[in-house]
Amino acid sequence: MERVGVIVKPDSSKAEDVARRVVKALVERGVEPVIEETSRAKYPTLRDYKPFSLEDPPEKVIVIGGDGTLLRAVMFLGRPDATIMTVRAGKRGFLLDVEPYEVEDRVHDFLEGNYVLKEYMRLEVRPPQHKRTCVLNDAVFISNKSKLVSLSVDVDGQRAMNLDGDGVIIATTAGSTAYSLSAGGPIVDPNMDVILITPLNPVQLHLRPIVTRADSTVRVIISHSSNPLYLSLDGQIVIDILPGDIVSIQKCPRPARIARFKWWESHFEKIYTRIYSYI
Repeated sequence: MERVGVIVKPDSSKAEDVARRVVKALVERGVEPVIEETSRAKYPTLRDYKPFSLEDPPEKVIVIGGDGTLLRAVMFLGRPDATIMTVRAGKRGFLLDVEPYEVEDRVHDFLEGNYVLKEYMRLEVRPPQHKRTCVLNDAVFISNKSKLVSLSVDVDGQRAMNLDGDGVIIATTAGSTAYSLSAGGPIVDPNMDVILITPLNPVQLHLRPIVTRADSTVRVIISHSSNPLYLSLDGQIVIDILPGDIVSIQKCPRPARIARFKWWESHFEKIYTRIYSYI
């Protein structure tokens, strides 16, 4: 029997309700739903179904929640060829395109292969003394004690900026509408694969965001005179970064594979409804 994994945002009655509908739709189509371990522990109504771990997921996975739920799933899924369907059950959920009212129809389409498979470029981040991690949205270098940090950014061995301020964001195209946008970065056409470098509150007022090629190698070099800072990877992992550390960032060889339905038809309308009118 075909198995489909279900990952649910924790502590959300809305997400739980949608998850029950998803599970019912899968069962009605002769598919076995399996529930991600953490989600299954959070919701007693889902404990009748078998668990699965993020390290060993099925070939198809349905994520129900907000952007954070999706970012966590993409980061920790142990199967790079897994295809993900996304159902919006959070406040914003910019990266999730299926609405709760249509979930039964989209589950059917997902099982039948009636979708556009979009492969999202990710960034592989190599912090010192830590394993390499691929991010879908961004790697954020930010002061950990509200004190000035000093760093430099190189692109393919050439100095791009020297910065004193709160830090810097290295983002993907998908991440252009996340923290980078709030910090003054550009909105990037979703059909482009690029790397964004967005300074955070720099003392050097002339510094502006930089957009570079997807195959570039970016290095963030922390000055020996800098205060310590954090490196936040998609908001899921936070690492202490010390003066003198160097972090290399480049295109991840394993993109995120997400099933899209009508999302690509109205990207800029979605920007308006999910960001410009955000309340």
